[in-house]
Amino acid sequence: MKFLVPFLVLPFVAVPCLADTFAIDAREVRTLVPGAATIENGRIVVQNGRITCLGGQNAGAIPSCPLPDGIRRYDFSKNGIVTPGFIETLGRIGQVEVDAEDGSHDGIAAKDSNLAQVRAVDGIAMASRAMDAARLAGVTTVLARPLGGALVTGQSAAFHTSGLTVDVALVQAPVAIHVNLGEDARQDMPLVGARSGQMAVLRSLLQNAKRLMEADRKKPKEAAEKDAIQHLREDPGVAALADLVWRKKLPIVVHAHRSDEIAAALQLQKELGFRLVIAGGAEAHLLAAELAAQKIPVLLGPVRVAPFGWNTRQARPEAAAILHAAGVQLALATAETHNARNLRFEAGFAVAHGLPADVALAAITREPAAILGLPTAGPLAVGTLVEGQLADFAVFDGDPLSYEGHTRFVAASGQALDSPQQR
Repeated sequence: MKFLVPFLVLPFVAVPCLADTFAIDAREVRTLVPGAATIENGRIVVQNGRITCLGGQNAGAIPSCPLPDGIRRYDFSKNGIVTPGFIETLGRIGQVEVDAEDGSHDGIAAKDSNLAQVRAVDGIAMASRAMDAARLAGVTTVLARPLGGALVTGQSAAFHTSGLTVDVALVQAPVAIHVNLGEDARQDMPLVGARSGQMAVLRSLLQNAKRLMEADRKKPKEAAEKDAIQHLREDPGVAALADLVWRKKLPIVVHAHRSDEIAAALQLQKELGFRLVIAGGAEAHLLAAELAAQKIPVLLGPVRVAPFGWNTRQARPEAAAILHAAGVQLALATAETHNARNLRFEAGFAVAHGLPADVALAAITREPAAILGLPTAGPLAVGTLVEGQLADFAVFDGDPLSYEGHTRFVAASGQALDSPQQR
């Protein structure tokens, strides 16, 4: 009798075709550098992974980029449009591979109110179909945050969607501290289930962290105060908040959809003065004036949120346009894992409902980087195209924010990567 030997079927992960020295010719190069015009008949020269020349194909008003001898050249000069690589800030790429298989998830190790010491960078899996799909659609940088129902879930990391390991792909870590408000924080922590309870716990945590930071600077002398401070120092969550929020001034990204939860976060920011970013924000447009007045940015996602349920009942398709018109710094996100590849279409949806096209493109490139404090200069710069940075861009054969534009070429982490049209 013969027996079949069971075997493990691993997910297919495309191996990119790598090249770190090449040139791109395109009809347009949109650098997204503030104040810079689109480069017509542009050229990008990449040598050893870095952009060494960014200019025109021929002599003219824009300094020309000569083509080095023997360099591999990709010609998209007929209809190619180059943009910086897109940045997805609210997905779970690298943390979830199969939704129905818990073994492919990276989540919170324990239930607690404050897990600020947990680092998303420790749990990123780069071998992911979702990573491949996002990259081939022009999403070259993603943000990952610790997952779970804690109030304070931990520290996020930004990394490229190309690389064998996360340390190779890493752009920055930590990026921000992440906080759940509302239903997500109610599920696993009934002790702080009420929203008023969530705010009370968060206020206390931040106050204690600030107390620890100030004590490290002033060196208390009384024994009772020394003991109290030592107790705070031994709490890894409080110590992480003291270091990252108060000493290093990293933002707190509050994930909330309801306008009342967003209003509570705004009030707490007024009280304590930390850097605040709103994420999700289905009803943020109702507080557009307040957000603009306090200079609080919004990571709006998903853009195509439906007005149903208690959390999103006042959502509107014009939300992005309303926030922009009020002067709110805005980024757009899919809040998806397997469909993060549709980020440019989320931006296109916002354009269809009143957001200017140039603002929408900036909202998935330059603005997420600016809001989160990601590098804007040097080799790890993202969100714009500048000389000296590692190659990080995509080429489309039409409007990048519409179905008419198809991805023709992607470069990330300094490498020219495979694309559907080049296979």
